[in-house]
Order: sequence, then C-alpha cells, then structure tokens
Amino acid sequence: MSEQRVFKAVVAKEAGWWNIWVPELDHVTSTRKSRKISLYTRSLIAAVLGIEESSFRVERELVSAGEFERRFTEAVRATSPQEKL
Repeated sequence: MSEQRVFKAVVAKEAGWWNIWVPELDHVTSTRKSRKISLYTRSLIAAVLGIEESSFRVERELVSAGEFERRFTEAVRATSPQEKL
C-alpha cells in the first residue's frame, strides 16, 4: 500500500472568516464556519488537482491573522516577476 500524499493547510480567522491557504498549490479559500474548514480544504485540493478527496491527507496549521497575511504576502512576492525600473 502506498502512502497518501500530505498537503499542509495554513488556517487563520479574520473578521469572522476562516481563511485557508494551501501553499503547495498557491490557492486560497475561506468559510465562515470552523466545522467546514476540512471540507473546503479537501474540496479545493481535489478540484485544483483533479483527484479524489480520499486520495490525500491534510495537515492544518492554525496561525494568527497577521502571520497568515505575512506568509501569504511573502509567497506572492517570491513568485511575482520583479518590476522593471
């Protein structure tokens, strides 16, 4: 039996919303209800990759809203082309 692929989801609550970012896929989703975090995360990964939701595992990391924004902004800057001056 092969080991399931594992995706990391970074999760933070801000202004009544739970923001969910999967850095490996560079995709974000959100939900108002904490009980839907797992469902939304799995649905996002499955849709982006075109795979079954049962074919992978998800590990969540809960961070502050500020830390979420810092990491996400840093990742966007790292992948964005540099502006020419």
